[in-house]
Amino acid sequence: MSENRALAFVNRSHPHTMKDDFRTPKYLFHYIDSRFSIEYDGACVEGINNLAQPLRLEGSWPIGSTVYSNPPYDADSITKWFEKGERHKAEGGVHIMLIPNKLSQVFMSEMLPKFDEIIFLGGRVNFDSPYAVKGGASMSGSVITRQGGIPAPKVRSVLLRDLKTRYQKVVQ
Repeated sequence: MSENRALAFVNRSHPHTMKDDFRTPKYLFHYIDSRFSIEYDGACVEGINNLAQPLRLEGSWPIGSTVYSNPPYDADSITKWFEKGERHKAEGGVHIMLIPNKLSQVFMSEMLPKFDEIIFLGGRVNFDSPYAVKGGASMSGSVITRQGGIPAPKVRSVLLRDLKTRYQKVVQ
């Protein structure tokens, strides 16, 4: 890498916002739903960005149901959603999360052994949002995690470009 390219990479600017309305792209939700049969959307605002029947973190989740959430990408939020997912799993439910690929951070390393499945997404998710910026809102890649459900291979990998090609047709 040339010195100029290396310097540009180190000094790159990526806007950060405290807003938490970053919606799962529909093609990605269709992929997740096709794998896990989502019944509820747990991290949404009803009528604005829910992709399934809305639930809230603070409310009760129907026993044995499958709940999807795309929580805010900060450690505290992810930890709260993870803990809720563990309680839901104990009641026979399944919790699917779309979270940042920050597996080397301590909070994620503590959760890692408890996930029943992790799907690494090749590429960065461009979230739908009134606050979205060109190139995506997250500097991190994303992973889909599953808590509960039928045992399957623990780790998988899919490319976002392949999902867009396959599931974009469903959205239109």
